[in-house]
Amino acid sequence: MILGHKKLIEDFTKLANAGKLGHAYLFYGPAMIGKRTFGTALARFLEKGIFEPPAEGEVLQDAKIIDLAFAKRLDPDKKGDSIGIDAAREIKDFLWQKPNVSPRRTLILDEAEFLTTEAQNALLKITEEPPASSLIILISSDPDGLLPTILSRIEKIYFGLIPEREIIPWLTKERKLSVAEAKTLAKRSFGKPGLAIRFLEDETLQRNVALAEKFLKIQPAGRRDLIKEILEPDDFNFNKFIDALILALAAEKEGKTRNILWHRALALADRQANFSLNPRLQLENLFVGE
Repeated sequence: MILGHKKLIEDFTKLANAGKLGHAYLFYGPAMIGKRTFGTALARFLEKGIFEPPAEGEVLQDAKIIDLAFAKRLDPDKKGDSIGIDAAREIKDFLWQKPNVSPRRTLILDEAEFLTTEAQNALLKITEEPPASSLIILISSDPDGLLPTILSRIEKIYFGLIPEREIIPWLTKERKLSVAEAKTLAKRSFGKPGLAIRFLEDETLQRNVALAEKFLKIQPAGRRDLIKEILEPDDFNFNKFIDALILALAAEKEGKTRNILWHRALALADRQANFSLNPRLQLENLFVGE
């Protein structure tokens, strides 16, 4: 199901029914809020008249998704994360075929910010003279990674965060959580349903959040021993633990100490993204002068 975005569903339904859809859109906004789900639902609506994402195992005849995983399958030996010219050729080959049952061939290009410059230039040529039966949907959480020439040729649609009041009943109905559990998880998800799902399905994330909660509550005398326990596993990932720490803080009741730690954790995440930091020292210093 699509959670939220009701106005966008109404708008795109009207456009599709009136035959007034554009040929290229950019769906942008925070990660894990349903942009890709919306794109697949639109493709299904064009093909089957149902504005919901495809059911498990359902294959759409006139839709194709290209993302980093797809690009990796095209070139398993490629190093780094990028969507290159081979993917752009796949896009052209797909769009230049006639639809089987739908009025449009829908190409969904997720994680579009990872397109190489060469691939973006190839895509630009496609958007300049698209086939009449084509629909291109770029999806990005960081549209600044796209060339200005690309951005100037496609219609940009912003997807916002989902209110907690919508996430809570969804979690109780679809995931069978108690209201109390749903409220806690909705707060932790920051308006991102995909993050809530990830938390439910990712045991490593659950374990890290449990450790982070313990870390936040433990008395100073036991903090160093707990930090040693946190860092001990061979598969410890500092970035993932910081993410878990931020999630744990999101569920804390607001107050002076919580707010100080919240801002320090966010700053730590930013520094860790740009520098190689010593995890032990960073965690020990998190509480200094609290």
